Amino acid sequence: MGQTALETPQARPRLVIGVAGASGVAYGLRALAACRDLGVESHLVMSRAAALTLAQETALSVADVQAMADVAYRPGDVGAAIASGSFPTLGMLIAPCSVRTMSEIATGVTSSLMTRAADVTLKERRPLV
Repeated sequence: MGQTALETPQARPRLVIGVAGASGVAYGLRALAACRDLGVESHLVMSRAAALTLAQETALSVADVQAMADVAYRPGDVGAAIASGSFPTLGMLIAPCSVRTMSEIATGVTSSLMTRAADVTLKERRPLV
C-alpha cells in the first residue's frame, strides 16, 4: 500500500466494505472476493470485534483478510479517505453488521471509521447495505 487512497487515480469503481463483529464473517470475505472478480477496487475496514469473530469462524488472520482488499484501514483511523465525502465510491457494504454498528449508524454516532464511513455514505446519498 504505497499510495494513499486519495492519491490513487480512480481507474475503476470503488466499494467500501466493512466487516463488523457479528457472526457471518464469510459474507465479508465473499464480498471481497466478488470485488476482485468484478474488477471493483475494495476499501476494507474491520472492527476490533471482527478480528475476534474471524479467529473463531475461520483459520484466517486479519492480515490475510486485509491482503484480499486493495486498501485496508485501521478501525480507529477516522481521518481515512473513506471518511470523506470527496472520496468517490459506489457505496458501502457492511457484512456482517453487528447490532452495535447498526445502532451507531442509525443514531448518527460515529465512534469508529466504519460508522463514520457509513455516515458519510448516507450523507452523500450513496447506497449503504
